[in-house]
Amino acid sequence: MDKLNRAAVAYIVAALFIASIAALTPVAIVVAQNNTTMDTNTTTGVENTTQAQGSTPQFSTNLTGELTFPPTVTNATGSGEFTVVGDGNTMRYKIDANNIDKVTDVFVAASSGGRYVDLVQLRSGVNEGISGPINGTLVEGNFTSTDFSGRLNVDQMSDLLKLILDGNAYIRVQTFDAPLGKIVGKITPNLPQ
Repeated sequence: MDKLNRAAVAYIVAALFIASIAALTPVAIVVAQNNTTMDTNTTTGVENTTQAQGSTPQFSTNLTGELTFPPTVTNATGSGEFTVVGDGNTMRYKIDANNIDKVTDVFVAASSGGRYVDLVQLRSGVNEGISGPINGTLVEGNFTSTDFSGRLNVDQMSDLLKLILDGNAYIRVQTFDAPLGKIVGKITPNLPQ
């Protein structure tokens, strides 16, 4: 096994250990290194969290048409960053997109190959209308375990972290002309350098 693979395995094992501790204790160790301040102004019913300066997102994604079902040929792309903050029950996210129009919905979804199962809705076309064209920030904010749909027995942040570490968590961006997904990306851990 080469050094990169060993480092990746070590990081994933450590992250699983941290995620299991986060589920059992009120303050997750994974959050201790990314201490945050809370801003109680809410716009989406979820407490806004401001990352402390210098904190690094723990997870990321690159969005393309390749992982949509069926695969989509598109010039649209995107990226996302995710950080567990607060008491370990809040996920801070920011998703950027380029060359995309008529966005309806954005979901955190699960898949182990094939169909996507939506777990958390980050943007609702029904509530917010169709947006675009987008060349920049698509959505950003926070979600907690209370925002999970309860599908696939994912109802705690530790359940989502396990999905991410198992390689089964995705961001899915739907548009008016691609209701099953215009761009999709797998959420992956950011490995230390």
